[in-house]
Amino acid sequence: MNELNHLTPRMHRDVSVIHQNTRARPMMRLQPAWLCLFIVVSAVTTCRAADISPLMVSRLIDQRLGMDAADHSQFASDAEFLRRVTLDLAGRIPTIIEVHDYLSNTSESRRIETIDRLMHSGVHYRNMATFWRRAWVPQADTPEFDSVTDDFERWLVHRLQKGTRYDELVVEILTLDHANNVPASTTPIGFYYANLSKPENLAASATRAFLGINLDCAQCHDHPFSRWTREQFWQTAAFFVEPQTNEKSQPQPPKVRIPDTKMEYEPALLTKTKIEWPEKLDSVSLRLILVDWMKVNEEQLLAKNAVNRLWAHYFGEAIIEPVDDLSRDEVQTGDRARLLNDLSAAFIASGYDLDLMTEGIVSSHAYRLSASPAGTSKGSESDPDAPGPFRITRATVRGLTGEQLYDSLQTAANRPSERKDVGGGSDRSQRSEFASRFYIERSFSAERSISQALTLMNGSFVNELTTKQGNLMLASLLSSPFMSFDEQIDTVFIAVLGRHARETELKVIKQSFKSHTNTTRESHLGNLFWVLINSSEFNTNH
Repeated sequence: MNELNHLTPRMHRDVSVIHQNTRARPMMRLQPAWLCLFIVVSAVTTCRAADISPLMVSRLIDQRLGMDAADHSQFASDAEFLRRVTLDLAGRIPTIIEVHDYLSNTSESRRIETIDRLMHSGVHYRNMATFWRRAWVPQADTPEFDSVTDDFERWLVHRLQKGTRYDELVVEILTLDHANNVPASTTPIGFYYANLSKPENLAASATRAFLGINLDCAQCHDHPFSRWTREQFWQTAAFFVEPQTNEKSQPQPPKVRIPDTKMEYEPALLTKTKIEWPEKLDSVSLRLILVDWMKVNEEQLLAKNAVNRLWAHYFGEAIIEPVDDLSRDEVQTGDRARLLNDLSAAFIASGYDLDLMTEGIVSSHAYRLSASPAGTSKGSESDPDAPGPFRITRATVRGLTGEQLYDSLQTAANRPSERKDVGGGSDRSQRSEFASRFYIERSFSAERSISQALTLMNGSFVNELTTKQGNLMLASLLSSPFMSFDEQIDTVFIAVLGRHARETELKVIKQSFKSHTNTTRESHLGNLFWVLINSSEFNTNH
């Protein structure tokens, strides 16, 4: 615990309790599934009730990053914070009413109240269903497996709304009896469809998605710089093969053969932990052995991978990059590794509570940082590979995902942004097509292509939003004679950018309007809407 000496006495005690309650479990022998599950659930439930809270998590983050809460000049404005947290939690920009309510609220608890409201809205779970589906089944972002998206995300929304633990989500995916899956049922069967139900594909996807381990290179050969061997890859793949039977019709551990070779391997865990085979061995109980090991292995990669991906969602970049290579020896020490260790320990002790971890992250002072605080230069940002303390000096500017962009355009135009696809409907074609066209792999490195820019400038969907027939917000303004032209312009800024128009902006816009005397007010406001949605301020989360 020497790495915790710089924390306050209270924080030192909090982190110590977390590690005491989570450190003993990885040393267990791999026991039968029901016994492992009972031990783990009992341990974390006791610790969570007494010690783990979002406030504790946010304090831990700020202590680790050396945040000075007294320096308010480094924080985003109220409008910037509201827009950021709404995009991150709800997947869209805030509405006009939400902006007015928040900016008029002077309570010290306004941020916590807003976070709580957004997290308990249905749109938050839909947003996070897309996030986790993209992390676990990235193949669904390709045309070949696009059909997987709806059912998988519908299943995820249902589970997230029920508050299902993260580890239980993983268990349900990896132990699904996909061979006997009921057609049209809400299950994570898409994970198997996207991997063509091939053992080698499932092994590579499961370890990357749930453990942050990249086994791909080991499939064909032993890489000189990789920790994992070809043998280990195929031993992991063997967990996704149907068990065999002997001459007495008794189930036996299966063997998987490497294509075009005579080499065969039985299931084996990456840590070489001895497996105690259950008396009744079938495909589900076989994969349950793998999942149980994921939850109790000494490196705690199941929790670390989840926390690292969550951090990347809310901060733009993960604590440890790349996100699918957490098992490298060189990322096991240092400030970043210690932060990830402590947060994953808190996550385990909370009972793998995604809501608690999310609330803790977005409630931290680190999350409130401005994208361009005074006195901060580009060169002062934290370098993932640089020696010295891990510090974040400003927020990362992130490109909006296709889903965020579509839902934000709908919100700005005061059109319904609620998705019908996850509720059982089929009206997803326009949203799906738009989102796929604006697909980005990593938000912090996103750049608009020429075709994407042209779609935002001249696409039929966007053109529709610049008219009162397709934009309910513009229609409302034009039917409100009690509003001055200045107030109407300001309202467009609030609807699109989530902030009031600045005096300089207002002056330039009015001068431009006056120079076009033959243009109607509807065209003026529609043109302003078009200009703002094509701005970098609208197209990024900052």
